[in-house]
Amino acid sequence: MRPMTREEVRGAIVNLDPAAKRVRLPARFDDVRWHRIDYLGWRDPSSPKRAYLVTEADDRARGVLLRQAPNDSAHGSRAMMCDLCRFARRFNEVSLFTAQRPSRDKRERLNAVGLLLCTDLDCAVKVHSKPVREAFDRPAEEILRSRREGLRSRTVAFVRSVGEPHRGRGPRARLDRNERP
Repeated sequence: MRPMTREEVRGAIVNLDPAAKRVRLPARFDDVRWHRIDYLGWRDPSSPKRAYLVTEADDRARGVLLRQAPNDSAHGSRAMMCDLCRFARRFNEVSLFTAQRPSRDKRERLNAVGLLLCTDLDCAVKVHSKPVREAFDRPAEEILRSRREGLRSRTVAFVRSVGEPHRGRGPRARLDRNERP
């Protein structure tokens, strides 16, 4: 990912609530190793359930404001998979995050997109971890490159889905009640 300025990151949030005064950047923003990450993710220090995710899409910075849903302890010790990095982790290490789609129409204010995401927002660490290989597997460098490309494409797709206007309930909304998809 290319280096970004503070103003660029603050201006990238597509679904920022108009009542919000400003985006609080991570405390170590100046220490970010941009070449090692595929998105910049951090929690708001003043509101721990609020998080931000910023990436580069269409040659510009694009980002979203996320809200973490409460973790349900009913899952016990079941593993869950992050939708971005695709690593399985313990249930308390993956959380549901939602992003409100921006809308001027008051009827669509409840329109949100969600994803399961590493609670600590550290997908880059997982993606860069050394893969466990067998003799028939691809070379480690190829596996790492594939992981990064997947993470990047899924992140960009998610950020774009939040910024795009909602078009109803999707293809299923056009099906007759008696039809099966």
